[in-house]
Amino acid sequence: MKYNQLRAFEKHLQEAAPQHLLPVYLILGKEDFARKEALDGAIKMILEEAKNPKLCCKVFNPPQNSLQDVIAELEAFSFFEERKVVVAHQIEKWVKGDLSGLELFFSRPVKGVTLLLSSAALAANTNLYKKIEKAGAILDLPEEKAWEKEKSMQAWLIQQAARSGKKMDGMTAQTFVKQVGTDQATLGQELEKVICFIDQREAITPKDVALVCPINHSETIWQLGEALFKRDAGGALRISKGLLADGSPFLGLLRQIRSQFQTEYQISCILAEGGSPADVAQSYPYMKGAILEKHLHNARGYGKDKFREALLAIDATELMAKNSGADEDLLNEHLIYKLTLSVS
Repeated sequence: MKYNQLRAFEKHLQEAAPQHLLPVYLILGKEDFARKEALDGAIKMILEEAKNPKLCCKVFNPPQNSLQDVIAELEAFSFFEERKVVVAHQIEKWVKGDLSGLELFFSRPVKGVTLLLSSAALAANTNLYKKIEKAGAILDLPEEKAWEKEKSMQAWLIQQAARSGKKMDGMTAQTFVKQVGTDQATLGQELEKVICFIDQREAITPKDVALVCPINHSETIWQLGEALFKRDAGGALRISKGLLADGSPFLGLLRQIRSQFQTEYQISCILAEGGSPADVAQSYPYMKGAILEKHLHNARGYGKDKFREALLAIDATELMAKNSGADEDLLNEHLIYKLTLSVS
């Protein structure tokens, strides 16, 4: 059994606990925070009816603990315990080990004992993966695209604020993510600061975020391009200044912006000549699904003629940066203005 969505996995646990749980569950995900959150939620649901949940959960971490330590714990269930969860991290280290003890537990599980496994990655073609999928269930948290991550983190912030008895609207959540970034652990820490800052006040506002949270400069050149295509002058200026402050060379930034604009310009030319999304996909095989739709949206929204003007503005800015000795911050601001406000 395999799940790709946390909600579906949690629904299974809610319906199965406590009498119909599977003997083993594997949680996979590249992001430590997301994986830990899913794991903590699973433990809570499995041990919801336990009188002493903390005493019913045993955690193992390599290299301090071995696979044999985990197996021994699985076999040491006491009749005085109502339920037990055995948690083992970094299970990818067991792939080449002796799995006979685990296989025995999978085939003849101990009543009341649940094994929760966690890993950043485990190949689906490994023997361990196949046996876990057959005996239990796997939650494989997908790695999100940048724009998907922004949306999911905004929804997560609103949910976390509500759990703390605070209200946060969509605009505030968007401001939060734009200012702090999409790292979930950092967002959680900054949200706690904001909640302490507003004290008894019920609603969190964009002003609170601006006052409390540090500005994150980890945005990518891709996000800068998205801001430019949307004509978001403020966002593009903030991101570009952040990239320059983090040491990105201005000429390198210009070349990457030009590359993005050239791609969207070519797509807009295909569409202007009567081409279809399939024609675009044929010219750019790596563009599929949501990625293709995003590029089509950018090309249609900005327009062929505007892309041509934008490319000329980028070339002119590069020439000035090379030959005039003008201040790069000033050139950057002037280019952002040209690409978002004055290109017509």
